[in-house]
Amino acid sequence: MIGVASLIAVVASGSAAGRIHTVKAGDTLDALSRRYGVPIPALAQANAIANPDHILAGSKLTLPARGAPSLPEARITTQPVAKVTPAPAAPTSKARPIAVPPSRSGLRPVFAQFAKTAGVPADLAMALAWQESGWQVHKVSSTRAVGVMQLMPDTVEFVSGILLRQRQNLDPHDPVANIRMGTRFLRYLLDRNGGNVDTALASYYQGLRSVRERGVFPETQRFVANVKALRPRF
Repeated sequence: MIGVASLIAVVASGSAAGRIHTVKAGDTLDALSRRYGVPIPALAQANAIANPDHILAGSKLTLPARGAPSLPEARITTQPVAKVTPAPAAPTSKARPIAVPPSRSGLRPVFAQFAKTAGVPADLAMALAWQESGWQVHKVSSTRAVGVMQLMPDTVEFVSGILLRQRQNLDPHDPVANIRMGTRFLRYLLDRNGGNVDTALASYYQGLRSVRERGVFPETQRFVANVKALRPRF
């Protein structure tokens, strides 16, 4: 569902137990984070990677142990509003701006416009969308999540009809409509979670009902940590 910026892959050159991997062309550093359960900041620190968007093909990467700290695990039981313990903010002084390809950089003002309309921070919306799709308009996940902010069909229907009061569903394949829906849905989740950014992001990824009834999964915690690490880079 996600991508960090460059189209560079990290592919295992042995078993996971070996914890050594060879970089090959094709995907993103974030793919390795998701596959092996290691947050992007932990990967970068373990391999002295200054720019997570740039890794060299043929280089060897060491994987920290699975479950390296990202967010403290939160289990939601009786509270009507779920909460995730915030992770420490990434140091902004060392955060390098995301190198958005020219073909996608035109989406910046679209994010700014609809984030303002929805009343959400533009950098949060852009980081969330980058984590979800790398701002790729035509990206469709195996679960049928579409476009820049990876909207599921039921989310499109809910946001279009209920939140935006449209007579028909907006087109998630249209990046402008997609960002409009994604930012409005993020506003809805922030409202439902008492303004808690961590839990709103967890609900965006895992589902609001699932977070409240089952708690925040470790995979979801890593997702939230990655979005927060990306945020100061926008």
